[in-house]
Amino acid sequence: MLSSSITRVQTEDDDDVRPNVCTHCRLVREPGIHLHSYAQRYTDIPRLIRLKFIAQVCPKLRVSALELAIDHVKTTYNVKLYEELYNTLSLEVGRSVQPNQAEDKQHEELAREEEFEEAAGCSHTKHRLATSANSSNISLTYDAYWVEDNTMEATLLLQELDAELNFKKSNSGSTYVRRILEEIGDYHVKSGNLQMAVKFYARARPYCTSSDNVINMFRNLIRVSIYMANWWHVLTYIDEAKQYAFGYENLSQEVPNRLNCAAGLANMGLKIYKTAAHCFLLTPFGRYDYDKIVAPEDLAYYAGLCALATLELDMLQLGAINAEPFKPFFDLAPKMWSILAKFYEGNFDYCLMLLHEIENYVRLDVYLAPHVDTLYSMISVRIKERRSLKLTKI
Repeated sequence: MLSSSITRVQTEDDDDVRPNVCTHCRLVREPGIHLHSYAQRYTDIPRLIRLKFIAQVCPKLRVSALELAIDHVKTTYNVKLYEELYNTLSLEVGRSVQPNQAEDKQHEELAREEEFEEAAGCSHTKHRLATSANSSNISLTYDAYWVEDNTMEATLLLQELDAELNFKKSNSGSTYVRRILEEIGDYHVKSGNLQMAVKFYARARPYCTSSDNVINMFRNLIRVSIYMANWWHVLTYIDEAKQYAFGYENLSQEVPNRLNCAAGLANMGLKIYKTAAHCFLLTPFGRYDYDKIVAPEDLAYYAGLCALATLELDMLQLGAINAEPFKPFFDLAPKMWSILAKFYEGNFDYCLMLLHEIENYVRLDVYLAPHVDTLYSMISVRIKERRSLKLTKI
């Protein structure tokens, strides 16, 4: 099973990065987040994926998100993405400047007026001139030096890694070969070539000398497959990792638990919301290590909305509202816990009010946004059904 899945990954021609494309996601007019703080929750590729998505769906944060993404992409070797982000930002700033051309003329007229009035000893127009300044003063600088230097550095590094891999294969043991293959995989992630990263991570399998090596290989494959939104591959690697772990007493419990968040993401991505809810709710807070891809508070919203849309009342109470192992996640997103509690109590108006309050926030989440309309619709239907049932009993 392992060899067949690796062969399939090596031969497919999927795009490198696909999760930011959401053609049917609604625009968010009032985001209600502090973008810098939000971005700091994530690192590396996850931060770029989320910032690109926010720039796509939120006009108010578009320029700021693109600027942050450009700043962060310069910590990678991804020149192609840098140029894409720069061009997008240039176009966005250009669009914002055009509507202000009329205001520019007014600015020039006020300047001439100021010169005339200053000659007459008047100064009251200074304040008017200052307040009429517009956003057309934004300057963009294409960092050609970084592009050239980064391209050269990345090329030399890849040549070094390739040479070292060939040397290690001929002169060293499996451990050294595996490490170089992982380094090359890391290099391709940093360069934005996720498909190549998957191939090199998969090639490390014959050189794994311990169970930890094998599990780390699967974690790399799962991580990059999440970046690519290849949800069926995520589930395949999770299944194979679990099957492998079951052969080791020390891994049989730990590994499945640590993969629950990834399994929840994949099932949610495939619109299998009930299974996603169960997977998310089984994620252990103390051993949660997907926090750089999905922040703990994000997980609370994923679990809460999927559970509210699909789980029966008793399971909702036991598995979510009163679930002590998951409580630390809900402590980071108290509104989500309140929504579940109010729904269970039958306080539907307050539940709907809170759902409305979090809507703009969850629509900014790259993994949750494509499902918000569906989940909210499912929740609305459940509320109507429970209301009808309540009236019937009365």
